[in-house]
Amino acid sequence: MCCHCPREADALLKFKAEIENYTDNALDGWTTGNRSAYCSWTRVICNDELHVISLNFSGLKMNGTLGPSLSKLEYLVDLDLSHNFLLSELPVEWGRLQRLQTLNVHDNFLFGGVPAEYGNMSSLRVLYIGTQDEFFDGFIPEELGLLSELEVLALGAVFNFDAKQEYYPHRSNEMRGNIPKSIANCTKLWYLDFFGNYYLTGPIPREYGQLVNLEYLSFEQNNFTGSIPSELGNLTKIKYLHLGTNALEGEFPVELASLSELEFLNVKNNFLTGSFLTVDSTSWRRLETLFIDGNNFLGGFPRAVTAMTALTIFSMFDNEFTGGLPENLGQLSNLQVFDFRINQLDGELPDSLNNCTQLQRLEAAGNNLTGTLYPLRNLSLLEFLSVESNRFTGTLDPLRNLSLLNSLFVFVITHQRLKLQYGGTLDPLRNLSLLETLFVMYNSLDASENNLNGTLEPLRNVSLLGSLGLGYNRFTANNGLTGTLEPLRNLSQLKYLYAWNNRFTGTLDPLRNLSLLHKLYASKNMLTGTLEPLRNLSQLVYLLVSNNNLNGTLEPLRDLSMLSNGIMYLLLSNNNFRGHIPAELGKLSNLKILFLHNNGLSGPIPSSLADLESINEINLGNNSLTGGIPPELGRLQYMEYLILHSNNLTGTIPASLANCSSLRNIRLSKNKLTGTVTQIDFLQLRSLETFSVNGNQLSGEFPVSVYNCTELKLLDLSSNEFSEELPDNYEYSQPVLRELRVLKLSSNKFGGSVPGWIWKLPELQVLDLSHNSFTGVCPTNLSGLEGFIRLEASPDDAGGGSSVIDDFIPVRVQVDGGKLLEQISIEAKGPA
Repeated sequence: MCCHCPREADALLKFKAEIENYTDNALDGWTTGNRSAYCSWTRVICNDELHVISLNFSGLKMNGTLGPSLSKLEYLVDLDLSHNFLLSELPVEWGRLQRLQTLNVHDNFLFGGVPAEYGNMSSLRVLYIGTQDEFFDGFIPEELGLLSELEVLALGAVFNFDAKQEYYPHRSNEMRGNIPKSIANCTKLWYLDFFGNYYLTGPIPREYGQLVNLEYLSFEQNNFTGSIPSELGNLTKIKYLHLGTNALEGEFPVELASLSELEFLNVKNNFLTGSFLTVDSTSWRRLETLFIDGNNFLGGFPRAVTAMTALTIFSMFDNEFTGGLPENLGQLSNLQVFDFRINQLDGELPDSLNNCTQLQRLEAAGNNLTGTLYPLRNLSLLEFLSVESNRFTGTLDPLRNLSLLNSLFVFVITHQRLKLQYGGTLDPLRNLSLLETLFVMYNSLDASENNLNGTLEPLRNVSLLGSLGLGYNRFTANNGLTGTLEPLRNLSQLKYLYAWNNRFTGTLDPLRNLSLLHKLYASKNMLTGTLEPLRNLSQLVYLLVSNNNLNGTLEPLRDLSMLSNGIMYLLLSNNNFRGHIPAELGKLSNLKILFLHNNGLSGPIPSSLADLESINEINLGNNSLTGGIPPELGRLQYMEYLILHSNNLTGTIPASLANCSSLRNIRLSKNKLTGTVTQIDFLQLRSLETFSVNGNQLSGEFPVSVYNCTELKLLDLSSNEFSEELPDNYEYSQPVLRELRVLKLSSNKFGGSVPGWIWKLPELQVLDLSHNSFTGVCPTNLSGLEGFIRLEASPDDAGGGSSVIDDFIPVRVQVDGGKLLEQISIEAKGPA
């Protein structure tokens, strides 16, 4: 009879009492009524002496806490609590389990850390903490170094014996502090993982070079500092070495080149410098995966890599490598992923690359490569190709016969000069029927010597296209892709269409049934017709069709506004739209940019625009709008630009605009506004950079509170009926408008002398005081106007009306110094 049996049964019952829930009725049979049969209880294994030796509770979705009860099971060998919802600390008392060999608590929500008492588990072979959460944030105890039998220590979020299968969990621990040198005493370790704790820091102990049985070692995603210890070159059995995403620096130690069993090496995202490999050859004949990206490696391509014929993945992007790719690159015949983007490599793609027939992903963007794409002609398994931001020439024809490009996700050729020599400029892509993403943008193609139609016709049957980028091209001698959008009509998976700055004609009707369309960039083309085809595209978030010949009314936007409030950018400027602005636009609660300027819109500004709680810019300029400026617009806390110039607006400027504390640019010029501007409390508009109200019928005094706008760069009150003297009270001007570059007060009724502060504006570059009634003499010394020799402001009446150009390409206007002084017009009346 087992004398310990009653105590072991009681320990199990006490453990069950601490558990609140579990699945599969797994512990229902654990009752005091059959206490004597505890060895037959589910999830319990006993030895011949009726001692509990194994408990497996994995995957029961248990929640509750862990108490000391299991510490009574002194014969326990294996304890598996993985894949549950336990919210608890690890019990200190478990440190008494002298016979315990395996402790697995992976995938719970434990907090605290590993108790120092676990250093007393003298038989422990596997300690698998695994994934917990951010509250598992303790220090790693030195006492773990006493576990002389330990073979597996997994303190990170990854337990991955086969590192070829990369796995990155959505949760991680946050253990902190230095890692103990004492772990180097656990010489039976073959698996050691600190992955993804983020707050482990300090140097990697050189003593870990004593762990000669290690096969898997991961320091990844922490904050380790210092250099990579050269002593790691003693780990002759190591297969998987993860050092990536830390703060390691210095050079890569040459001693690691002798690790002949190495299959996986990751040193990415550190601060490593110098040449990656300073030796001509290594012992890495088994190496299959090599990540060195995101460092500061420099020099030529590491030529020792070309002898690593087992390589399937090589990532070296975002470094400072120079020179050309080696001619014998084709020796890497097993290569499946090759990423060398964002370096300073030059020269041509070596023709031997054509021998890398297993390549599925090739990323070459952001270098200075030249030549053609001809070396890619046999890469029939290619799925992802990125070659943008280089200097390639030639044609797309090398891709024509890659018939298995059915999984090509990205095809990008930007900022290059390609001469397409085939009927239909995109013709080589005609048979890539499973293409999902295609970007051919920012090219300058001269096809004058060929008979090209330059249309989208070759894409008609590429039915899986989800993203299509064709912006800024010059495919024909007539500058830009031509033809209509008709070939896109049946591309039902299309979500993103970037087609701006070409010569597309026809209407938007081919887009009518593209129900998944999310972004439409079609500005700067020659499109005609109305917005009616877009009426039911409920997924639209970006609608950019400025600078076309579109016409009709904005009435289709009523339905669009009712279907979806997700639209964020609505750019319809520089077209021929007529009619009123729909009040329903106010329902677009996520709208950030509304550009309707340079059309023929009429009627009032809807007060419902005040409901655009996320709006950043409103530009309704150069239309035929009437009525007043809705005072409700003062509710728009995030509005930075309010552009209403060149309309027929009447009434006064609402004082409520001062509540729009984010405003940077107010342009109300060339309307029929009356009243004063002194009702505006400029003290609240601290971010204001431009205030332009010229060409109205405004009157009253100069707005003294504008002195509080310390960021103001342009102030234009010209061509109104302002009167009285300009204030010269320096209590308002410490400093007074020190950023002001353009000051226009001409064609008003200002009188008196010109105040002294005007001659002390350090950044002023444009000054117009003409056609007023100023008296006195202008100073002969203008040395205080330091800005006259720093020409950075645009002196035009617009004052830089918006932060966003329709095609999102910034434009900067500069003024020639010789002409700038001619724009300063000062007329002083009275005695000389």
